[in-house]
Amino acid sequence: MTSRLMLAMAVASALFALPLHAAQPLQAARGTDQVAPRVERAPMPDATVERAPVRFAWALDPTRALSAPAPFVALSRSYWDTVDAATLQRGLELPLTAPDAVIQVSPVQGARALEVEQLQVRDPSGALALDKLVDAQQLRAAGMGVGEGSAMARTGASTAVGTYRLQAAQAQGRYVVQVLEPNSPIALTLQADRQQVLAGGSVLLNARLQHDGGNAARAAGRSAARTLPAGGEALLVAPDGRSWPVPLVAGKDGLRAQVTIPEDVGQAQGLWELQAFVTAQGVQRDAKVAFAVARPTARFSGQVEVDAARRQVRLPLQIGAPGRYEARGTLHATGPDGRLHPVAQAHSAAWFDAAGAGELLLAFDTVALPGGYGAPFELRDLQLQDQGRMAPIESRAVAVRF
Repeated sequence: MTSRLMLAMAVASALFALPLHAAQPLQAARGTDQVAPRVERAPMPDATVERAPVRFAWALDPTRALSAPAPFVALSRSYWDTVDAATLQRGLELPLTAPDAVIQVSPVQGARALEVEQLQVRDPSGALALDKLVDAQQLRAAGMGVGEGSAMARTGASTAVGTYRLQAAQAQGRYVVQVLEPNSPIALTLQADRQQVLAGGSVLLNARLQHDGGNAARAAGRSAARTLPAGGEALLVAPDGRSWPVPLVAGKDGLRAQVTIPEDVGQAQGLWELQAFVTAQGVQRDAKVAFAVARPTARFSGQVEVDAARRQVRLPLQIGAPGRYEARGTLHATGPDGRLHPVAQAHSAAWFDAAGAGELLLAFDTVALPGGYGAPFELRDLQLQDQGRMAPIESRAVAVRF
């Protein structure tokens, strides 16, 4: 027997000795990952939820790199306030920083509906400063969902910068006043450090009131925004209408707050909001960002079982509440350049009747690998979703290497 044949037989023997199904833990959580530390019970969702299991995968172009979506940044050149009739009757001061401002007045339930002719806006010199007035019927015809009695006014393109006065002598009750300055050089940027969080977790909120030079500077690409010393407050709002005040603390570059989400997030579905109200040098701005809050009704647990030959990953679950759960992930394979590239994405969902142990399988074997691609593999962007409660429970940037 030749030495080459003996070497080939030894290699084959070693390969056959390797386990086809290797168990390993998930990779340690990274800073951006979301991992449920426990599971908890929850009522069944009210909506009818599909119970048939489903599993599928599709190919990705390995030459097209995947990138995580950029964090959402809210940008606002507007603000709103709720005022009483007495304030509108004597005149509400509105500091305006640019021409062509838009002012909308909407009656709160029970307030007197105002006719557009009953609104007056005067400039810093006391002269009337209205370029256009539209009523609720015209606003609805333009596609805006406004209540009866709402009115919108616009100052002219040649109006001066300064403190204006909004008056309505016939006001009765309370009104929401919204001011939009699309041409203003002063804008509020608001950003949360994550778009999903577990109940009891926290979100870091950053707010900056900036002077960016105005329209001409922005159009010419000369905008060098500077942060203005500002103060303000924020409000955490749940989908069921509950709210909690959040103090904003001045930092090196703007305002910030570490916001703790309540353990009791209620049963209402929908996104949570952080609303910020910021002022500087008499200028007001407000903005809001939305994010998902999930109850940890399930989590990945135990050893992940990997079938490298078939490119399948079995994910054990700990179920805290009956429901339909979905796992999804992206398979990266080693290319001819020796680097990892995305080649397939898989989803798997199933209904689980009771709390306890469960399992979901991500099967990539139905997708042929591109020529020249193969092991080693990585499973990235692994997510666990509670489909019935529309909640993202867990996420891992890198989950398994095999």
